[in-house]
Amino acid sequence: MSRGYNVRRKAKRQAARAAVTPDRRSRLPRLTRWSAAAPVLVITAVLAAVGVLGFGSDHEVDKTQVQREVAALLDGIPQEGSELGSAKAPLTLTVYADLECPTVKLFVENYLPSIIDNWVRPGAMKLDYRSLETDTSDEEVFFSQEVAALAAGRQDKMWNFVLTFVREQGEPQTSYVSDEFISDIATQVPGLKPAEWHSDRADAALSKQVAFGVYSGHTKGFESTPSFLIGFTEGKTDRRFKRASISKELEASLNRDLEALQKETSEDFPTLKSTGSTLLGG
Repeated sequence: MSRGYNVRRKAKRQAARAAVTPDRRSRLPRLTRWSAAAPVLVITAVLAAVGVLGFGSDHEVDKTQVQREVAALLDGIPQEGSELGSAKAPLTLTVYADLECPTVKLFVENYLPSIIDNWVRPGAMKLDYRSLETDTSDEEVFFSQEVAALAAGRQDKMWNFVLTFVREQGEPQTSYVSDEFISDIATQVPGLKPAEWHSDRADAALSKQVAFGVYSGHTKGFESTPSFLIGFTEGKTDRRFKRASISKELEASLNRDLEALQKETSEDFPTLKSTGSTLLGG
């Protein structure tokens, strides 16, 4: 990815934000403000008991409620690395996201639960997460937060980390993501082993995985997050599944969700693409 491309992309997004009317801005979600200068800390037992995230914020985030809702959404669904859902699922929906993207937050809160309940939980589809830098202004911070999510995936808890992070986003275009913020998210992931997680964050292989996600998204022409690629899971091209036309039904459902999501934001244009005509065939 060239420096010139990054400059043009960021300038385009900044211009789009500047064009949002004051009335429109008033309807955008107000999010938490964080400081980027804080060192790595172990969250104290008092904060864990209170269940509130609010270091200098203009409103508080109920961490206890976030943990409860994320746990309920993911309960009983298998995870493996960056994937959520049964390994036998015939369809894979690859989700390209930036953890700091406000539109990803809207998607996670308003649309993802029904997708998980209607398609992932029954085993018709699994989700696969890919990193795509769109809203995180500092590339080093972007890699740090995305690697932290993948490190949680080493313990099959990546989706817990991702959904908690997104639900507790700070105010857009502020430097709220620090090592303290990332470490705090990790403390909220049930059963995550801190020592292993910290060790895995230093693994260069995870940085390469993040870079591959960015590269993959660019080759697909994705410029906003969230964006999606739907296709048959490798080795799962059962013709009975095709004849059931569930793939068409799923694509139609996702398109409806993305159209509704686009109406909620003036910045991003979520994209859904398929891997080929196989999804439309009988």
